Amino acid sequence: MSVIKFLSDLIKEPSPPGEEGGVASIIKEEISRLGVDEVRIDHIGNVIARVERSGDRLILLDAHMDTVPAGDRGAWRRDPFSGEVVNGHVYGRGSVDTKGSLAAMVYSIPLLSERGPDLVYAFVVHEEDHEGFGVRHVINSMEKPDLVILGEPTSLNIARGHRGRAEVLVEFRGRAAHSSMPELGVNCLYELCEYLEELKGVEMPSHPLLGSASVSPVRVDVSPGLIPMIPDYCALLLDRRTLPGESREYVEGQLRGRVVRRVLRCYTGYEEEVEAWFPAWINEGPLVSRLASELGAGIMIWRFGTDGSYTAGEAGIETIGYGPGDQEAAHRPDEMVRVDEVERATRGYAKIVNSFSHVF
Repeated sequence: MSVIKFLSDLIKEPSPPGEEGGVASIIKEEISRLGVDEVRIDHIGNVIARVERSGDRLILLDAHMDTVPAGDRGAWRRDPFSGEVVNGHVYGRGSVDTKGSLAAMVYSIPLLSERGPDLVYAFVVHEEDHEGFGVRHVINSMEKPDLVILGEPTSLNIARGHRGRAEVLVEFRGRAAHSSMPELGVNCLYELCEYLEELKGVEMPSHPLLGSASVSPVRVDVSPGLIPMIPDYCALLLDRRTLPGESREYVEGQLRGRVVRRVLRCYTGYEEEVEAWFPAWINEGPLVSRLASELGAGIMIWRFGTDGSYTAGEAGIETIGYGPGDQEAAHRPDEMVRVDEVERATRGYAKIVNSFSHVF
């Protein structure tokens, strides 16, 4: 099997968050065939493989198995789960985010030198709906790595960080009444509208590399939501993009809301309550420029969030990103990744881990 055939097989197996089991089985079988010292599926459904080499350092390579839904099938020119290879591109949901990187990581294994850092490959669950959830469980079950390589799309450049993210719920309470007699109630929708107007004027900090923080309203829930009743409860969900140094308490106070908590359910049956707070991070160390020089690559910032919110933002582990594909292709109809970029990424991952000792 080739890396492109493997990628196509991964795309053909839909894997929304919480339903990654089919893809996990495909990965475990193929990575076992290629040869590793250990491969297992953990209690939440991550596929974890280990390659023992010299043992002087440890590198974790991370890519997620889950994808966002296909959305409106009518917006796709090709079946989102076909894995078709057309005109030098592999098409399908997850091709760029991040099954292309995942396939390249797996197929980099036969290219490894005999000596070098030990390697752990973590192919994780639930990244799309909760960055850091899967990889946190991996890292908590092992010794702390010296470097984490995130397989998100970078067009084969080196990514050094991104803004953080918080999901903040702001609640408004009124008093119910018959909608034919609104003077007898308090309609909390009016208070919500006033809040949205105020929100437009909230000043956001900026960062010289990551850009400006931002806040965007993304959902409104109204209760009871019936035509003959004045609503007595409204909830507004905000997407707040954060910068290094902004705390959860500061963001909650600024927006007069609370960070959302939810329960994640894994395909293995495991459940865990999680908090929708994902710190910003930036790698300003010398390794970034050294690896970029080694690969002949540029240096970039992601516009979206990744597992780096945990590995770098919370755990404080040196983290970089490298992977095939354009980040702007993620989550869109006709998602695609170039065949030659996947093949080059396969060699690139091997080059990074083989040369790590002399560039670190």
